[in-house]
Amino acid sequence: ADGPRSQRRGVGSPAVSFPRPERVHPLTLSAVTDVIGDAVRSTDGDPGMQVTGVSLDTASLRPGDLWAALPGARAHGADFADKALAAGAVAVLTDADGVSRLRAKGVDLPLVECENPRAVLGRVAAALYDSAQRRPTMFGITGTNGKTTTAYLMVSALEALGRTTGLIGTIETRIGDERVRSVRTTPETTDLHALLATMGERGVDDCVMEVSSHALTLHRVDEVVYDVALFANLSQDHLDFHGTMEDYFLAKASLFTPERSRRGVVCVDDEWGQRLAHEATVPVTTVTSRLDVEADWVVGGDPREPQLTLHGHGGAAHDLVSALPGDFNRVNTAMAAVALIEAGIPAERVAEAVLARPHVPG
Repeated sequence: ADGPRSQRRGVGSPAVSFPRPERVHPLTLSAVTDVIGDAVRSTDGDPGMQVTGVSLDTASLRPGDLWAALPGARAHGADFADKALAAGAVAVLTDADGVSRLRAKGVDLPLVECENPRAVLGRVAAALYDSAQRRPTMFGITGTNGKTTTAYLMVSALEALGRTTGLIGTIETRIGDERVRSVRTTPETTDLHALLATMGERGVDDCVMEVSSHALTLHRVDEVVYDVALFANLSQDHLDFHGTMEDYFLAKASLFTPERSRRGVVCVDDEWGQRLAHEATVPVTTVTSRLDVEADWVVGGDPREPQLTLHGHGGAAHDLVSALPGDFNRVNTAMAAVALIEAGIPAERVAEAVLARPHVPG
């Protein structure tokens, strides 16, 4: 479901159109090739042709866009060239197979050929939308379970602190008060960079987003560096995509590298979290609800009660209340609180903010 769906929308799948920023940084085709760098295999067409957006979905493509025609499991994006032309595409980014298909169809558009065009889309989108300079403070949450709940806990707490928030996740995408339904946990990189730039334009202070293992593997979050990354847990899931638990773990672990985050908050209740805390290449703060595991923060109190105490090194202790039932939500609450503390918000204010009861759909 997280694979080539957007490339198949020409056969009737529903589309979601995400907002784009009002201001973009147009790129000539020559500048696009410079941004992509050594990954470019060949180009064809006017190097001065300007692109004002980028899309891999013909249903949401806009006039002036660079269209990414990507290979999929069942079809190639290049097969939908007529739809891209009708929507106003002015240039194409594709692979060698895509070039052959486009030429066979007689498509007369400037072309940029790369061996793996998906892997360079983040660079192009980030440059067009200037998202690195405009994005809000970024929180990225990964894990098999608890991503959505923890995201809503964090958003609720941030709003209680008077901050304007963005949310990107399984259920919905929010930009302040605007809501857009989500079609996957993490949007495609073309939509993501546009969203982050739009959030910056609209005064969003903090963006909390769920980061799936598919997104990390399929380059959807390329060129995004999270200020705080969170790891909740890992259990058997998505092995139809990853093949093994080892590959599933490595996909999650890639979030905790300098290319993707500045620091991490890792729950070490399971062996995967313990391993990640040891192998992460960014500074990590650990959290546990177990008494037999060493961690920077320990969740104390009766697991049957909503009240909990975060015990830290040096005698630090903060009393919290889980706004949602269940012992697992005590851990989610603790993770949300520690992430906000790591972002520089005073612990006393965080303890009050997490009292706000979030509305978690489902």
